[in-house]
Amino acid sequence: MSGPAPAAPAGSAVPGSPRPLTMSGISKSFGSVRALSDADFELAPGEVHGLVGGNGAGKTTLMNVLYGLYRPDAGEVHVDGREVTIRSPRDAIGLGIGMVHQHLLQVSTYSVVENVVLGTSGGSGGLRQAARRITELSDRFGLAVDPRARTDRLSVGARQRVEILKVLYRGARVLILDEPTTNLTPQEVDALFASLREIVAEGTSVVFISHKAREVLAICGRISVMRDGRRIATVPRASTDATGLASLMVGELAGERTSEVAAALGVGEVASAAAAEEPVASTPDGPALLSVSGVVAHNDHGVAALHGLDLEVWAGEVLGVAGVAGNGQVELAEVLAGVRPVRQGSVRVGGSELAGAPTRRWLSAGVAYVPEDRHRDGILGAATVTDNLLLGAQRDRAYRRGGMIDWRRVREHARDTIDRYSIKTPGPDAPAGNLSGGNIQRLVLARAFDREPSVLVLQNPTRGLDLRSARFVYDRVRDARDRGCAVVLISEDLDELSLLADRMVVLYSGEVVGERRRGHYDAYELGRLMAGLREDA
Repeated sequence: MSGPAPAAPAGSAVPGSPRPLTMSGISKSFGSVRALSDADFELAPGEVHGLVGGNGAGKTTLMNVLYGLYRPDAGEVHVDGREVTIRSPRDAIGLGIGMVHQHLLQVSTYSVVENVVLGTSGGSGGLRQAARRITELSDRFGLAVDPRARTDRLSVGARQRVEILKVLYRGARVLILDEPTTNLTPQEVDALFASLREIVAEGTSVVFISHKAREVLAICGRISVMRDGRRIATVPRASTDATGLASLMVGELAGERTSEVAAALGVGEVASAAAAEEPVASTPDGPALLSVSGVVAHNDHGVAALHGLDLEVWAGEVLGVAGVAGNGQVELAEVLAGVRPVRQGSVRVGGSELAGAPTRRWLSAGVAYVPEDRHRDGILGAATVTDNLLLGAQRDRAYRRGGMIDWRRVREHARDTIDRYSIKTPGPDAPAGNLSGGNIQRLVLARAFDREPSVLVLQNPTRGLDLRSARFVYDRVRDARDRGCAVVLISEDLDELSLLADRMVVLYSGEVVGERRRGHYDAYELGRLMAGLREDA
């Protein structure tokens, strides 16, 4: 799958150039968890500096310290050669430091200009002047947005531009972007990079937090790699590549299963090449194992989110569902798992109608579900690991004796599952809610995969996982497919989909607007569909 065309990195710092911002000896703990350990970081004027690392490496925590969201336990921050104390985001903004978070912080019913000036001293009387200033910044940096538009009516890419404008409007000289491309189409990524080059050309420095090596290599002049709460290296863009970054980020893992590492790092070209080596799946014969016809479903606010949707998935096939977040993915996943009511239409598994059926019928039909929000929807936090692994299978004969649950057998199975899926826990009786995010995901995946489902629904299954755990998920998906399972993989990561999906559909505004088969995936073509530009347009 093709990706953003490589371009000259923005703001490549030269050796010996002044450092307007340094962080040294930064440590931060949350209870018994040490998130940062004697970490340091240097930012040169007018550069885009990449900050990469696996989940839990400490990159976002380090920048949250710089932005004043966290107070460090130890360490120093210097701005323009003098030591500063940053107790809050207000302090950071006063020092010219702004941050755009992965989850955008906006009042959805406010206009663009109202969101931009929110928290400043301008007041409503200055909205007209503020709108002119926003338009000026938009034109200067290629951040096109209408100051009068209501924020909730903008695309994700436009809402992100609003956040960048908010930071620039406040006069920031340091712009921190936390995973800024997560919900963007490839075309929007290119537009963002063009804007960043304009921003650094005027002397502003950018910290670009990401786990996607391809994008870091395309836009950054220098790249710092974090692992286990420390900065382990800073390298010029010219002296490294995706393999070198992978080696720094994950050490001994880098030489193994290059395609999985590439996909987890967002190296689309490498992942596509690896995927291309696999045989292109032939058109399946016979009836589909999972058949969805004319499905209408509402979101949590009672508004239609799926509009007469049709899908078919065959046994031994991975169907990828691509799309920008908020286009019906959550509702689709929950409809396919039987946890969201179908207002109209049909959902059939193996020829049996399941729409409107109770949960036990979905389970007995072999439907398994790995939700996106594993904490809220995937586990019972106060229950033990054993209880969570049993959840949904408590009526299975394998775990019962004399009409009662055979807890000895259940605990034996739990210990075996913990070992096979490498779930790090004090023991099977530990509360599931005390596990780390990655281990909760392993628990949820273990429960789903271990029952050898006939239909498996996965929504963003590797979000928040480190590279080793992501590779583990990829292997389990392939195992399920090879056993004859019909897999529906809903993901906002095109690289992940290109690696695993035999066929891919694009979801936009609750409808399927395009379909491609393995061997015919193109990021920009898919990006057009994700942006709502239909094939017949």
